[in-house]
Amino acid sequence: MLRQKSCSHNWKPWAAVALILFVLFRSEPAVAYIGPGAGFALGGSFIFALLGFLLALGAMFMWPIRLLIRRLRSRGRLRHARAKRVVVLGLDGMDFGLTKKWLEAGHLPNFARVLEKGGFLPLQTTLPAVSPVAWSGFATGADASRHNIFDFLTRDPRTYRAVLSSTRFNSGGKGFKLGPWVLSRAKRTIESTRKSKTFWRILAERGVRSTVLRLPITFPPEKFNGLMLSAMCVPDLRGTQGTFSFYTTGELSAHDGSATSEAGETTGGERLKLHRNGGDDNTYSSHLIGPDNPDGRSDKPLTLPLFVKVDTAARQAHFELDSQSFTLRDNEYSDWIRITFRKGRSKAKGICKIRVTSWHEPFAFYMTPIHIDPEHPAMPISHPPHYAIALSKLQGPYATLGLAEDTWALNERVIDEQAFLDQTWSIHAEREWQFFHALDHQPEGLVATVFDATDRIQHMFFRYLDPNHPANRNRDTEKHKHTIAELYRHADALVGRTLAKLKKNDVLFIISDHGFKTFQRGVNLNSWFRENGYLRLKSDPADGLTPLAAGSKIEPAEIDWSRTTAYANGLAGFYLNIRGRERDGIVAPDQVADVKAEIMAKLRELQDPVRDQPVINELYDSQHAYSGPYRGNAPDVIVGFNIGYRADWEAAIGRITDNVLTDNVRAWSGDHCIDPSLVPGILFANVPFERQNPGLIDLAPSILELFGIEPPAYMTGVSIFEEHK
Repeated sequence: MLRQKSCSHNWKPWAAVALILFVLFRSEPAVAYIGPGAGFALGGSFIFALLGFLLALGAMFMWPIRLLIRRLRSRGRLRHARAKRVVVLGLDGMDFGLTKKWLEAGHLPNFARVLEKGGFLPLQTTLPAVSPVAWSGFATGADASRHNIFDFLTRDPRTYRAVLSSTRFNSGGKGFKLGPWVLSRAKRTIESTRKSKTFWRILAERGVRSTVLRLPITFPPEKFNGLMLSAMCVPDLRGTQGTFSFYTTGELSAHDGSATSEAGETTGGERLKLHRNGGDDNTYSSHLIGPDNPDGRSDKPLTLPLFVKVDTAARQAHFELDSQSFTLRDNEYSDWIRITFRKGRSKAKGICKIRVTSWHEPFAFYMTPIHIDPEHPAMPISHPPHYAIALSKLQGPYATLGLAEDTWALNERVIDEQAFLDQTWSIHAEREWQFFHALDHQPEGLVATVFDATDRIQHMFFRYLDPNHPANRNRDTEKHKHTIAELYRHADALVGRTLAKLKKNDVLFIISDHGFKTFQRGVNLNSWFRENGYLRLKSDPADGLTPLAAGSKIEPAEIDWSRTTAYANGLAGFYLNIRGRERDGIVAPDQVADVKAEIMAKLRELQDPVRDQPVINELYDSQHAYSGPYRGNAPDVIVGFNIGYRADWEAAIGRITDNVLTDNVRAWSGDHCIDPSLVPGILFANVPFERQNPGLIDLAPSILELFGIEPPAYMTGVSIFEEHK
């Protein structure tokens, strides 16, 4: 058992060596995850263990020298520092308007304590107001054209398909078999596409240690003199961004009413059939779908058998999964279940939770996505790699998936609101443990943590603040109507516990990356482009449009790119189909400005006939809005939607539907992917600051200044401790 001190920044060298040796020599042949669809490369041999041992010995002998250098650097840094420790408490999505309202009503006393010592102001978010962009701006102190993250998704101009914007998976070519292992002929890598140096790397170069916990867009974890646990974009064990499983004895009806006999896909998950075992009406079997087959010769993923015996009268179910037995009762999640997928001598380890959702026929239960097991990570999810393992040894299993709170399971009505809240607060408690452990074991430097509950709960419960929301139709509007108010009180209690941990020279920032507003209507710009002659389907005749059936969802593959001028992809904006940039581009480079101006002028007039109001608040030409070296990777136009509107679910992945505007009836009823001026975040500090219009990108240079470090020239943010010039 590791002692708690083993996770501090003052690890003894022999403790570090012991941990490394323990991890290396207790390991059996492991399965190292490579990326979505790429399967596993198998490794973990005596050679790797020997190399690890030699590295550990080298680290032990170098430790005194490194410690001396670190102390000398620290002394030089402390002569100019204004703070011994900076603590950043990130509350993703906490809204300025709601915070101000409940602060003035006296419901947030701990926030008020911080305000009395320092200040509270709205915090300008980024362009666009999308989480990966915003948190990348916080990390680098720069706008999107300097850090290269413009959205959750981007498009591949060679295929027009939506791809993850922040991470690139390289398969490394064809592998070859060596005994029980499949080895790659080339190095398989996971790369971050974010550019510019993070401010914690700058701190590390000056001898200032940092612990960065679950801050979005920190995957894959970067190497620096500090500790990091990655967050957004960490995949599940199957290589997706989160695939839940729903098991039922009934028909596999999805949210859209579709059904199949054995297995059904639904957004964010899969529906699987439970089969009765023989003549026993109370015993069922199925299988758990795991990662890709590591032999590279089969398209079928690895699976595990699963059995459940149900006692309907007692409302309890007894499960057997991977040689483990456990019993679940009504309205409860299982503990984290450790599971292992095996192929020969290779193994892939994950963790998941189960909750029964229906006791009477049809019996059903929900299983979370299979998270990477932090004690046996199949891929790097922390820096150094053993940090995630050490936390698991101390804390027990914890959520590792980047988007851990299962919003799509609630969207698809696989779980209900209470099940979602129970899951979210359980994950939040894990995060609190990690945060306070870091505060207890790191007396100086930077401790930065982002909590997601404020974002996820507002996404899924905002309809309770909006009586006219389309998502309220035929749904409860009373049981959880105080959930968001309780969320803000919960955040206030967290602030109180944080204040109790602070020391005399600590500086505390409480920040959010954006605010929140209601999301009532989805906007499909691809459908608008088609109606206005800027996009054509292969089925459209030369002189008109082929009528689309109600509810149609046309894939990007059906677009006739030889007749398409503009298209939308992602949540931030749209692109022109430019010759020489896109595979089948038709807009000449010297026509781009005119075409862009024409489309923007028409879009400014877009009105919602149902609500009789403008759909778009502002449009931003990326060539004018940005000046950094990566602005060419931005959408050609950033769309700042009005309050109540957002890119619809289909447009986000490039689809075309039969309507430009549709009601948003999903549980996901609040959002922030609108005009940035409408969704400021929050900034609290326990020290006074000068800037009266602070922005999220101002925090990085401000923190560097507190440690006596001059911000680099590429940072577009300005210290909040200086008056704006």
